Amino acid sequence: MTTWSVQRVTAAMLRAGLAAGVIMAASAQPSPTGQSLSLAGQEKEACASNLKTIYTAIETYERDHKALPNWLSDLVPQYLPDVNALVCPVCRRTGQTEETSLADPQLPCSYLYEFCPVPLGTAAPGAPTQTRREWKRRQMGLVGSMVPLVRCRHHTAVLNLAFDGKIYESPESWETLVSNRVNLADLTPARMFAAAPARATNAPAKQAAPRRFASRDPQARPELLDLTAFYNAGLDESWHGAAGNNLAALPKGLQTLAGVEFDVRGIVQLRSRSPSSTNFPAAVQGIPVHQKCRQLHFLHAAGFGNPGDEGKQIGAYVVHFTANPMRLEIPIRYGHEVRDWHSVAGGAPAPEELQEAWKGQNAVSKRAGRSIRLFLTTWTNVVPDLEVASIDYVSSMAGPAPFLIAITAE
Repeated sequence: MTTWSVQRVTAAMLRAGLAAGVIMAASAQPSPTGQSLSLAGQEKEACASNLKTIYTAIETYERDHKALPNWLSDLVPQYLPDVNALVCPVCRRTGQTEETSLADPQLPCSYLYEFCPVPLGTAAPGAPTQTRREWKRRQMGLVGSMVPLVRCRHHTAVLNLAFDGKIYESPESWETLVSNRVNLADLTPARMFAAAPARATNAPAKQAAPRRFASRDPQARPELLDLTAFYNAGLDESWHGAAGNNLAALPKGLQTLAGVEFDVRGIVQLRSRSPSSTNFPAAVQGIPVHQKCRQLHFLHAAGFGNPGDEGKQIGAYVVHFTANPMRLEIPIRYGHEVRDWHSVAGGAPAPEELQEAWKGQNAVSKRAGRSIRLFLTTWTNVVPDLEVASIDYVSSMAGPAPFLIAITAE
């Protein structure tokens, strides 16, 4: 039986179960006594158990695909064999499901998946095509991993499954819980995307590039993506402020680093919450690819990071396909894909996936007795037969500011 047919069968079974729940609810008339309060507590406890199961499934999916699922139904059946975990006990009793425009398109589901790819539309007038997932990523840059991944709105207090796996209760608007440290208006999509850069913002860079950056080597293969139009800092420039704080020691041109050939000629720096990065864009859109590939290799790092940022998502690469509206997101997590380009004494041990591709020194690092470095991230394409059209490079607006040196397709 194919995965598709299994999903259809489990969906039908789930609908049948919900219908039975409607009949049960009609015959049962619990009174507002201690017994009904006990039932509410039991249902909440069982719902929390569902959320833990869902979190484990999402973690496994993300580890395998290097990206979050688009919908909770994507987890069924490989990562979530028991589809009943998508039904809150309250819904099983009442027959209700999540029926908003954010409801799962494939299966009846009790839970609101906050990281779905639904466009923000009128909620973000300045960037209507940005998605709910991108909004939530930016919220994480301000308040961290307490941003809900999944929510159940069928209890008196909403049950939230945070991005870090913790479960907590909140009012309908969970953001009120952080109102003592964040202006709530700053968490809205309208505010977060008010200054979102359009593709046109890259036009000045296209005009300036020939004057600031070396010409591309005629021998460069198409697989070594041409970032000339998107460079906004030079390797010999002290683009973070301090004199001599540059990448002048990095070999330029066609270079093989950590076994991958790259076109090394400039820097694509993104903005973050750090005041030192405000001269750079929050996103660079439409890096052309126009080819099929099995893997994408990224030569990159971050600035203004520190050990306290470990585990935070600081950005993402969003992959667009030529003949398919699907988009795949490659997360950039501090401590997993990148760290600060200046080594830090006494930092946490590097996880296995954090691969250093180049190490050197500049005037600033020499005075500190440390080194500068760049990292290699390799992403395996789950749909290698589809042509990749373009890549967006997006900051999560956390503390560290990601920057990119080169991309190679394979």
